[in-house]
Amino acid sequence: MKVLIVDDHALVRRGMGHVVRECFTDAEVTEAAGVAEALEVMSASEADIALVDVRMPDGDGLELLHDMKARWPDVPVIMLTSFDHAQYVRRALAEGAAGYMLKDATPDDLEQAIRIALSGGGNVLSPRVIQNLFENMEGGSASEDGHPSRSPGNLTQRETDIMAHLSEGKSNRDISRALFLSEKTVKAHLAAIFRKLGVTNRTQAAMAAVSMGIGPGLHPFESDSSRAGGSGR
Repeated sequence: MKVLIVDDHALVRRGMGHVVRECFTDAEVTEAAGVAEALEVMSASEADIALVDVRMPDGDGLELLHDMKARWPDVPVIMLTSFDHAQYVRRALAEGAAGYMLKDATPDDLEQAIRIALSGGGNVLSPRVIQNLFENMEGGSASEDGHPSRSPGNLTQRETDIMAHLSEGKSNRDISRALFLSEKTVKAHLAAIFRKLGVTNRTQAAMAAVSMGIGPGLHPFESDSSRAGGSGR
């Protein structure tokens, strides 16, 4: 497995490379200090996955993400940065990022993100990233403790149960097993949830679940931007 790490700080690159090799013994790590070097490396030897910082001296990591997805659409790119601003996260996801992780993530978090990205199973977001997205959601309101609040509305108990599992990053198959439902029934409930909440994908539904106090909400979760009819993995 070839992993490209793009960051302008040498110590950060070396540290991430060490973590990657610890998690994946077959990993071949290549480093790039900026946008131009990253594109050169990819042109010379295409990586299987890239970990990219948002800000670098010679360009924007999000622009690099855009260029990489245009030239190498099948290569997953995880943004790995110290910047958790909601506008960066929304743009990264819109450009096709496979995840948005903060540099305070644990090695286990990074390993999970890489495995999910390589499997095509969805996106992984750091908990603080999720929280910042809530706080910037249009029409969002804050509770007394400063956290965004949202009413469950007309969700049924079964739909609330499904949202709780969704907020933990579980697939449709996992949810069906946990609630003793068929996957077809889970898909039908998800379609109803999407409609009631006015969302279009699993990421938005999981975010809504946390904002309503449903589920743990403070752990990285995987999402599937596909329709409710997808398997979730």
